[in-house]
Amino acid sequence: MQVSDGTGYASRSVNRIFEAWPNMLEAKTKDNVMQEFDTEFLVNAPEIYIFAGCRHIVEQVLAIQGAATAGEISATRYREWVKPLVIQLRGLAEATQRFDIVFPVTSEGEFSPFFWRWFNWWYDYRQSLTAKKLQRVHRLQDTFDPAALDYRPAGHWLKHRATPVLGSNLLSGTLASSGRKSG
Repeated sequence: MQVSDGTGYASRSVNRIFEAWPNMLEAKTKDNVMQEFDTEFLVNAPEIYIFAGCRHIVEQVLAIQGAATAGEISATRYREWVKPLVIQLRGLAEATQRFDIVFPVTSEGEFSPFFWRWFNWWYDYRQSLTAKKLQRVHRLQDTFDPAALDYRPAGHWLKHRATPVLGSNLLSGTLASSGRKSG
């Protein structure tokens, strides 16, 4: 499964996760421990880092959806791999309340239009960056340089589209369709 953002960063990152996922699942069943974003990160991380975490998980889910759609994995394996990712994404979505996003996750456990407006606002901004600027942002984020905070979308997320990137039936027997190709 290949995913790319033009810099190779996303493809390397997602592909490493995709290749390592079976081993992670095996470790989870042995230890009943799963690596999650820690509470301190969720409480203190700047908005760009929360978005980066959300985007990373969304791209993993899209890669798994692609594998399932192509018949590379079964529906059971799909649900097995996607469920922990959705749980992590919900945790990150809840953390967006610090950025004035009201009810990022609905009472039914789905991602709200408010969350998707915020996500699409950041995603479109990220897509608008040149490969050189995107590499700079990645370097700044990797070193936790405060200059990464200078990269932020203009305007307000409330005015952005609410199109869900991931379908609402992520864990059902049928695969969810995506509103966007990863990359």
